[in-house]
Amino acid sequence: MLIVFGVAFPIIAWVATRRAVPLSISVKPSKYQSIVLIGYIIVLSLYLIGGPQWIDQHLPHPWVDSAQIKFFIVLVKKLVVFVVIPFAIFRFGFGYRVRDFGIQREGLRALRGSHLPVVLVVGGAFLCFQYFVSSGGAAFRREHFTAFQFFVGLPLCFVWLVFEVGLVEEFFLRAVIQSQLAAAFKSEVSGVVLMSLIFGLAHAPGFIFRHAGEVEVLGSNPSAIDAIAYSIVVLAVSGITFGIIWARTKNLFALMLIHAAGDLLPNFGTFVRTWF
Repeated sequence: MLIVFGVAFPIIAWVATRRAVPLSISVKPSKYQSIVLIGYIIVLSLYLIGGPQWIDQHLPHPWVDSAQIKFFIVLVKKLVVFVVIPFAIFRFGFGYRVRDFGIQREGLRALRGSHLPVVLVVGGAFLCFQYFVSSGGAAFRREHFTAFQFFVGLPLCFVWLVFEVGLVEEFFLRAVIQSQLAAAFKSEVSGVVLMSLIFGLAHAPGFIFRHAGEVEVLGSNPSAIDAIAYSIVVLAVSGITFGIIWARTKNLFALMLIHAAGDLLPNFGTFVRTWF
């Protein structure tokens, strides 16, 4: 796993982005911005320990008991803390433009040009890895899906993941934090390395408290040590791939598509059981 995520995928990302023309964004970090960002990360980390569960306890029981409604509740909670609040802080507090987060018309046009090979090559590599190697792909192969579930559910699941993991994680981790780190250290390499470590550790609370390890090899109740070790050894190094793509494209749309492709097969079974 370490070789695949730490060496093979970063090389694939590096080669795929060689001809990619990066979008133009403006990031001007300051000491005050860094203090605010660090403070928000600390507050967010504390929230992730028990905040989502606390919110569920105060929602109407029919909402929480409905798997379909809960899908939307989870999405809304993620969008608020990972996208809406950070966007508001940097947009209205520090004067950043929407385009400075990699959200540009030029980014959509680039998906038909120099950024298209990046999405196809890296996204395809993630799909192949998940199908042939990962435990999530094994579960996908073992289940028996109807033609309707497969041909309708698979595209819908992909669209859902574009927002639920692609927008949520890539906006906050890459467009906000990695951009700030790279500008502060005046080095894209430093931004990639530091953000990859944060990317991995950000998943540990989910493994420990929200049973997110069920889609990985950790099981539903991993110990804190196992969750943190897995987050660093596997997910942190996998974050290098996304970090390279952001550093060399600055296109949030491309990252959203690639991230959704990487999470598609492990999450498809749950999506189908919920909606079909």
